[in-house]
Amino acid sequence: MSSSPFILVSPPGFQHYDCVGCGACCRGRFAIGVTPEEYARISAQGWEADSALAGKTLFLPQGDHFVTAYDAQGACVFLDERGLCRIHAKFGEAAKPLACRLYPFRFIPAGRQARVSIRFDCPESACNRGRPLTAHLPALRALLPLALPPAALDLPAPPLLGRVAVSWEWLTRIIEAVDGLLCTKSLDATRRVAGCVNYSALLRNPRLTELDDRAFTDLLTKVAVKVTDAAKEDGLCRKAPPGMARMAFRQLAGVYARVDYRGAPANLSQRFSTALRLLTGSGMVPAIQPDFPAVPFAALEESFGIPDADATEPIIRYLRTRLLSMGFFGTAFYGRAFLDGLDALLFSYPLLLWFTRLFSAGRGLSTIDRTAAERTVEIVDHQHGVNPILDLPSERSRIRFLCERTILRSLLVWYGS
Repeated sequence: MSSSPFILVSPPGFQHYDCVGCGACCRGRFAIGVTPEEYARISAQGWEADSALAGKTLFLPQGDHFVTAYDAQGACVFLDERGLCRIHAKFGEAAKPLACRLYPFRFIPAGRQARVSIRFDCPESACNRGRPLTAHLPALRALLPLALPPAALDLPAPPLLGRVAVSWEWLTRIIEAVDGLLCTKSLDATRRVAGCVNYSALLRNPRLTELDDRAFTDLLTKVAVKVTDAAKEDGLCRKAPPGMARMAFRQLAGVYARVDYRGAPANLSQRFSTALRLLTGSGMVPAIQPDFPAVPFAALEESFGIPDADATEPIIRYLRTRLLSMGFFGTAFYGRAFLDGLDALLFSYPLLLWFTRLFSAGRGLSTIDRTAAERTVEIVDHQHGVNPILDLPSERSRIRFLCERTILRSLLVWYGS
């Protein structure tokens, strides 16, 4: 087994996961890419002699590579009637495509380090079931040299903002400071995230690079104390965000909610109707996904109160996992600068709460609950930093507008209280 030149950073122990063979990642929502070597190897495994696959297309071209074929319900062609992988059953786990072996994990290069992120669109990850991620270190070490090429070693750190360049070490210190804010148990989740928004805003100073190492560390400490003290006194005055902001917010929520299931025909008239309802925000929230409940838009604008720690546990856990894995900027998020990626991650808080309100209201609740939040992180993480639509100029502009400090604060207070 080849070794990796990267130093594998231990993933956070507070996040748990184990595969239970539910097959959710093999159905509908995912295109399973294969390398040329995997295409040749799997094609030579003799599947034409398997009665269930004889005469069936195994791979489909997609751009400059291939993906596994799928049936009319969008399930991977190699999935058997029990929902288990035929390749795994016949040839072992190592014979599957790397994309399947790696999911829901993702390696993110950070200088000489490799950080470990995990996808929350896996139900077990979203619900925090299974062993701590630290228990998966042996398997992750084996996958690392296959997943991260040596060419990714020593990539320069993405800019802090604009063209302001800092070191990986400085970015790591900022991450640790922001994580400290997200862990402040004396604050509710909304005040924690509001403090992080203020923290990000205070770091938007190009003259930071004039500081030496010690002065920078002292600054981070002082800023953390300042925003924490301010958060404790924050009255969270609930005032409706500007109409344009709420309209842009609903439209972006529609992008995050949209899932194009493999094998399902495009319904253009339904898409137009959905887009129009999101634009106006009147009537019922469209059932963009099959489990969306019938809830009027107006119900999501009411006060649900400040959510308690149990209800927001999946959301804070999601934010912290993305943060500590460096899965929110640079190569992990459309090549964005550090603070732009951080603001986009913090924006996901009101977005997550909007969806959580939807599922909670659908069950007749006037406050959000943990079950709804667990479903919500699946929805948002499936798109965040992954969907190419979110990197289109129109969506980049929309996200930039919604992440403007006063707009972002109004959204997180409005949907977070």
